[in-house]
Amino acid sequence: MKKQKKRSSWILMDMSALFVIALLLLMVAVCFDAPEKQFSESAINMMTQWEAADGENYSLEALPKGNIVMTHSLEGMEIADKQFCLKSIDTFIEVAADGKTVYTYAPEQPKFLGKSYGRYLHTIPVPPETKKLTLSVHPIFKEAPADLEDAVMEDAGMYMGNLYRKALPDYSVCLLMVTFGIVMLFMGVTNKNLKQENDMNFYSLGTFAVLNGLWAVNDTYILQALTQFPAMIKLLNYLCLIFNAYPSISFIASATNHKNTVLLKILRVLVVVNFTLTLLLNAWGICDMHYMLNVSLAIIALSICMAIYLLIRAVRHKSIDKHFAQTLGTGIGPAVIGISADLIRYKIGENHILGTSAFTRIGVLIFLLVLGIHLIHERHRLTIERNRAEIMAKMAYTDGLTELHNRIAFSEKEKEICSNEKSCVVVQLDVNFLKKVNDVYGHAEGDRHIIAAAHIIRDSFEKIGICYRTGGDEFIVVAEYGGKTETENALEEMQRKIHAYNNREKPPVPLEIAYGYAEYTPSEELTEVERLADQRMYTCKKKMKAAALY
Repeated sequence: MKKQKKRSSWILMDMSALFVIALLLLMVAVCFDAPEKQFSESAINMMTQWEAADGENYSLEALPKGNIVMTHSLEGMEIADKQFCLKSIDTFIEVAADGKTVYTYAPEQPKFLGKSYGRYLHTIPVPPETKKLTLSVHPIFKEAPADLEDAVMEDAGMYMGNLYRKALPDYSVCLLMVTFGIVMLFMGVTNKNLKQENDMNFYSLGTFAVLNGLWAVNDTYILQALTQFPAMIKLLNYLCLIFNAYPSISFIASATNHKNTVLLKILRVLVVVNFTLTLLLNAWGICDMHYMLNVSLAIIALSICMAIYLLIRAVRHKSIDKHFAQTLGTGIGPAVIGISADLIRYKIGENHILGTSAFTRIGVLIFLLVLGIHLIHERHRLTIERNRAEIMAKMAYTDGLTELHNRIAFSEKEKEICSNEKSCVVVQLDVNFLKKVNDVYGHAEGDRHIIAAAHIIRDSFEKIGICYRTGGDEFIVVAEYGGKTETENALEEMQRKIHAYNNREKPPVPLEIAYGYAEYTPSEELTEVERLADQRMYTCKKKMKAAALY
């Protein structure tokens, strides 16, 4: 019954996990429900028709490097109840309406956050009578041009609502990855009834999922809008990239039975060194963490090579189940392709339209779903096998008739007593007249006699020891939690229960149990103590038979 309850609890937990994920997605849809309209027809695209002082026209989608001051005419435009809305990435901006500054964004950050503030949303009020809008942009990093996106004159509420609606699918995927990771970590923590080596699968996969979800959510701008602290979101993004390589390879190493591979140790050192140097060099002003990002990307690229190598090696050496190898390959393939595609896009600067994590989100989500389903299935399989093994072990050490411990269990207990060198009392017990019951009234009545005796002995001694059935009508109690006084009290309790049983059940031959006990100390031989208890039991048996009236 206990095993069935445990198995049911695992199934209930898995169903609850799926329910929680579905509920979270529903909550996202409700909490971030934008207005039904998209950008209204009155929204004004501000990405083009910017003019510099020298007369050159600019598009915000492709600005040259360096600081730029440019203007945009608003004459003839209906801008009442509208704001100048745009997104920026690592670019200081200043906005002036007819020459008067109305907005400046150049945050001074704590040194540990570095120069970069990451991504930010701007909704800038503009006086309705404005004729000319001036935009000054100053890239934080001189080697890169100013990075601006989605510039429009639009109602701020509509702009933010459309942002949420547009980002909701990507945000939901990120939330799903984080939730999935938390479920995996929870399974690892509560998975104590499975083999220890399988715990790392859940821990590593869960950590990998959480880190990827937190990293990818940076593209959606939702956390930046909610927290109004983009630099901290950027720092979280960098830290996720720094540590992302290790749990993925830890999972692959564990899954391919190469947990002690030197590659994992090398990767661990690289990640720790990268983390330490990133913080120290950034704090000392030697190298901003923005540039150290290249080191993190190189380590991730190296980890991809390690993952492929470990999988190929495991298949060649047959150190992994063929079916699991296929499952692992099916999951790793999309993840490797997605991460590699985003790394290449980042290095060549082609990540403005889809963001930096578009393909990674898809690839990693496929990886997590494939591996997660496999791990949940594997956990249930191992749970069933463990329960079966426990049942088999219980059958091997349990007497089938009385459900007491059997002779094999008592032999194990003898070894334990001798090795632990702990004092106890050994009680030998024997049911009287069992042969007469079997011969005259049948073995069914004899079995009832034995069962009654077993239950009475067990109940009488349960507070001070364990009862074993060592033969047909023979029992032994090892009283570990009481001495001579407690043993005699238990024997008296046994006699009272026997008397009550005989009066209540009125068996054809009244139940009698002969007994004898001896105290054991580590300085004695256990076999001698057992022999002494047996002798005393036979003495008791003779007296009881001599006084019997049947």
